[in-house]
Amino acid sequence: MHAFTGAYAQTQQPYILNGSATQRNCNCYVLTPDQQNLSGTIWNKNLIDLTQSFNYVFEINLGCKDGPGADGIGFILQTKGTNLGATGQGLGFKGISPSLGILVDTYQNSAENDPPWDHLSIQMNGESNHQLPGGDLVAPVMLREGNENIEDCAWHLFRVEWNAVTHTMKVSVDNELRITMNKDLVADIFGGNPKVYWGFAGSTGGSSNVQQFCAALHPSFSFDGGQIFCDGTPVTFKDNSSSFGNITRWRWDLGDGTILTTPTPQPHLYAEAGKYEVKLVIEDNSGCISDTLKNIVTIGSYPEVKFGPQPLCLGDPLQMRDSTKVKVGTAAKWTWDFGGGQIAHTQHPVAPYTAPGNYPVHLKVETAEGCASAATQVMSVFSSPEVSGTGRNACIGEDNLFTATNLTPAVDIAKWYWVINGQDTLRQKDVAYRFPAGGKYSAKVHAVSKDGCVAKPVSIQAGVTDINLRAGRDTLIARGQPLQLNALADGEGLHYQWTPSTGLNDPYISDPVAVLQKDQLYNLIVTSSEGCREEDQLLVKVYAGPEFYVPTGFTPNHDGVNDYFRVIAPGVPKMDFLRVWDRWGRLVFETSTLSATWDGTLKGDPAPAGTYVWMVQGTDYSGRLFNRKGTVTLIR
Repeated sequence: MHAFTGAYAQTQQPYILNGSATQRNCNCYVLTPDQQNLSGTIWNKNLIDLTQSFNYVFEINLGCKDGPGADGIGFILQTKGTNLGATGQGLGFKGISPSLGILVDTYQNSAENDPPWDHLSIQMNGESNHQLPGGDLVAPVMLREGNENIEDCAWHLFRVEWNAVTHTMKVSVDNELRITMNKDLVADIFGGNPKVYWGFAGSTGGSSNVQQFCAALHPSFSFDGGQIFCDGTPVTFKDNSSSFGNITRWRWDLGDGTILTTPTPQPHLYAEAGKYEVKLVIEDNSGCISDTLKNIVTIGSYPEVKFGPQPLCLGDPLQMRDSTKVKVGTAAKWTWDFGGGQIAHTQHPVAPYTAPGNYPVHLKVETAEGCASAATQVMSVFSSPEVSGTGRNACIGEDNLFTATNLTPAVDIAKWYWVINGQDTLRQKDVAYRFPAGGKYSAKVHAVSKDGCVAKPVSIQAGVTDINLRAGRDTLIARGQPLQLNALADGEGLHYQWTPSTGLNDPYISDPVAVLQKDQLYNLIVTSSEGCREEDQLLVKVYAGPEFYVPTGFTPNHDGVNDYFRVIAPGVPKMDFLRVWDRWGRLVFETSTLSATWDGTLKGDPAPAGTYVWMVQGTDYSGRLFNRKGTVTLIR
């Protein structure tokens, strides 16, 4: 709905419509629908006088089909009447003479010598062939520079200007001047008759498009150059509306409840900063009313200038941070003055100072709306501390000691921070930390000065030595049988000591050989090059042998005492078999593994109590094959 109240309808149709032409609304007309072999013309009823200058503004729309679209339209001046037109490639202009046609041709007709792109030309006397004598007054050009297609569904501004004094005709498309022609139209074309009809013609042939035009009725406004849009500053609106006819009425809605009907409003002061939707509607002398133009006008607030941080610390980039707030509008320009002619224009510059001190810094912030504010603040610049640190290696189960050093004694340290084992938990200058396992570890230390400046973190390496000593599993041997010991430990340069040294060929190596006559408990001490020390023990039981020691009975009742039948074989590294039979000669258990035991079951069920026969055979450490046999009583 238009904003005008009581607006009158168009009282008299100023055009005569022929052929396929129809009126779409008050000031817009369709020359051809999207159908083949049509012609439509629209002629203004009133003759114009070419001894008078004119400036006609239209909008044209050539449809949406490019390749299969056709054929085009023309703005025509002629003296023959108001019922003329033609179909196809003549664009409704062909055969009208005398005439002048400003043609918008959207189809390449080889017979007309058309270029391959949509084009604009000026021709005369109904001739549309570009190479025939007397046809072209201005050779074809693109309607817009670099744009080969005008059938783009869009509306394009089409302006025809005639200067009757200089005999100059100018044609513009979308405010881009495309053709300028100097010619005495009255004398050279119309035989001295200055009174001509004007109008539009359009046609289709084997191809087609919707082709239409509107007598321009464009509301538009702008602002004075240099206008700022700030709270408390009046805004000056400038009417730039255009119309084919005369504009007779305006209706302004300034977005704050202010309604005006003057062509140009007086400078307007908004009550406060904010975003206001300004609307403009115009009406021309034919009674046509424009669509409503809507534009947002932002009345900005003045910036609240703030910046930091405090303090600035040498050793790092002195990065300034603008924290200015703008309630309405957008900060767009920054001017930093660091003194001594040192100026910066980025939002977050780096201050140029190289020595400690107090420096006044001035910042001016201007918004996109032209609102500017400034503030000055004294910035303190301090030296940053530098630190180093050391870490002492430790043995597993002991604390690693870490020590920090201030390399800048003139800068007082307020706080120390240690990051050890990925945890920032320690706050002393010198700290102790116990790592859970052996290995290489890193720690970091940094500090904060009393002025708030942070030292760069320093990485420190520390190690934890874990010998991880294993003297070996307790074992048994035959009396006089050589036993190879083999202690395991992690690390290099380790020192071994077996005590007592009884039966050992060398008590100071990891793998001595022991020859024993009785049971022996060995204690092994291993010391690393860092001084870490670990101990472990190994028990060697000695039996007369080589021999098989077999019990005479067992009680498999799962009480944890004597539940299994097994063979102890000192001096026998390899057993061929151990077999057990019941009293009927049935084999109930067999193994060739020294550590295997019989649990008193037969095929998963408890074997009955009674006497069982066994036999064992093996090879002793000297290579002698021997065997033993006997009985065992299973007691339930």
